[in-house]
Amino acid sequence: MMKAALCAMAFGVALLIPAHSALAQQHTQFDEHDRQTASNWYEQHKTNPPKGLRSSDRLSAEEQARIKPGETLDRNLRRKTYTPPRDLVRHLPKAPAHYQYVMIGGHLVLVDTHNHQVRDVIQLRHDRT
Repeated sequence: MMKAALCAMAFGVALLIPAHSALAQQHTQFDEHDRQTASNWYEQHKTNPPKGLRSSDRLSAEEQARIKPGETLDRNLRRKTYTPPRDLVRHLPKAPAHYQYVMIGGHLVLVDTHNHQVRDVIQLRHDRT
């Protein structure tokens, strides 16, 4: 009886693993955990920020307004993106196929690499104007 119950439980877990993998691959928006993870990382690194988060990487007000979900990063904005540090990305879910994380103008951005459309944004550096 106990053996049958254990087999049934193992089978149930085996069925959930592919479902969990499919959900992870559909992670096309940041959740609260991602936002907290990125915020905590930034607090630990803000005295020596990487490219994309430095004061010299600030965007104009017009460019800043285009860093939001649904907007497309034009060629000029794409030139201002940087690869996020590994020690940040390793704490985030793997970006789905054809998506990537980039740093730009004080933001961590999830971008669709097919059309350069912004899927989601986490503002890390808050500039005082």
